[in-house]
Amino acid sequence: MEDQRHSPAGGSAPLAPGRLRAPLGFYPCKVDSAGRLKLPAKYQEYLDRLPDKYLFVTESRGLARIYTNGSWERRLARIEDPQLRWRETFRAELVGCDVDVDPQGRITLPQQLRKELGLEDKTVQLRFYEDVITIYPPDKFEEELRRVNSHRESDAERLAALGIDF
Repeated sequence: MEDQRHSPAGGSAPLAPGRLRAPLGFYPCKVDSAGRLKLPAKYQEYLDRLPDKYLFVTESRGLARIYTNGSWERRLARIEDPQLRWRETFRAELVGCDVDVDPQGRITLPQQLRKELGLEDKTVQLRFYEDVITIYPPDKFEEELRRVNSHRESDAERLAALGIDF
């Protein structure tokens, strides 16, 4: 069945045939004491439809990130310097690893990652953007919200200059 959804920008052009769109919005989720994170149903449905089922979770800029749909490999492919690529993968694998979604729709975050980022027994916010699920603990979410809101007026002006009215 062809996907008849429309582009996320609100335009009338349909998505390319066969292209899936990741869920939009923030989803509060709990990381339990065993480090399991139950993914929202919309995330599970999206991941089930992907041809590439591999998930890689690691830390980047102080946040846990779950790379989906080949996004980790695409990120590494952009690093032309083999030494830099090796160091980046080494750092990422120190706290990260491949993860699977269990039958209940949960993933288990690596212990070292949970420890370093203080994620155990926390309610976090999930955001799916460009094939990466970012896990925001409460303090990081509030920090990012303040940062984004500090640009609200200038962003509105820049968007208006582009003819975009939100």
